[in-house]
Amino acid sequence: MPATSDQLAVACARVREALPALELAESDLGAAITEHAGDDVEGYLALCHLAELALACGASHGNGFAIAEIERTHRALLDSVCNRFASPGHSRDDLMQILRSKLFVAEPDRRPRIADYDGRGSLAGWLRVLAVREFIDLTRRKDRTRELAMTDATPELIEPRDLALETIKAEYRGAVAQALVDAARRLEPGDRHLLRQHLVAGLTIDQLAAVLGIHRATAARRIARAREQLATIARTLVAERLALADTDLGEIFSMVASKLDLTIRRMLESRPA
Repeated sequence: MPATSDQLAVACARVREALPALELAESDLGAAITEHAGDDVEGYLALCHLAELALACGASHGNGFAIAEIERTHRALLDSVCNRFASPGHSRDDLMQILRSKLFVAEPDRRPRIADYDGRGSLAGWLRVLAVREFIDLTRRKDRTRELAMTDATPELIEPRDLALETIKAEYRGAVAQALVDAARRLEPGDRHLLRQHLVAGLTIDQLAAVLGIHRATAARRIARAREQLATIARTLVAERLALADTDLGEIFSMVASKLDLTIRRMLESRPA
């Protein structure tokens, strides 16, 4: 049953007292309470970690203060879990970025995972369990290609017609398409995530900066660097696989560059069957 107006007013007052800087719509907090309380709103509110629920609710709606406060308060915990599972395939920074994306970024037809926090236990405990489960799942994937596809939505295989390569000569399309796929797999996992969130999920530079806890200029530079690296790796692979003159290779990649964002978007939003 929905929280009554009196219950919601008391809950909002408690949140304002604990988190005066948090700007959260009463309707959003009320919806979260109603979702998690079930039929016993009064009993739920008596036991709920209300301030942490409000932070989670705000973060699920993209509130920058809520995201920053969660990361500030629990940074040591998250760093510890990321360090524990770091490996040559996934650095600590990679794991932190993967975790941030899971927590604060909505996938198509899914809400951010932070919205699942129900306030019944501590947010620290909930974050630890989520992070450990996510990283155990990563380490259990023995097929590296499948792991990258699952983690970063890097496609298993792309048909040339699915990419923005219509202007390239037909005999070169397959090689360029495969080179772009292989180049995407060679990017750092964090860079693939960044490109996917920007070009597929549609996050702006400012939104990415808030989610990742970095300056907007840093986010912009990382996106530009990832684009450049993908194109450079793909060009090198095509040069290795096709016997082309430099002029022909340059002409092909001038065409690719003109539609690179569209090509990356279609590539990264594709999923293996």
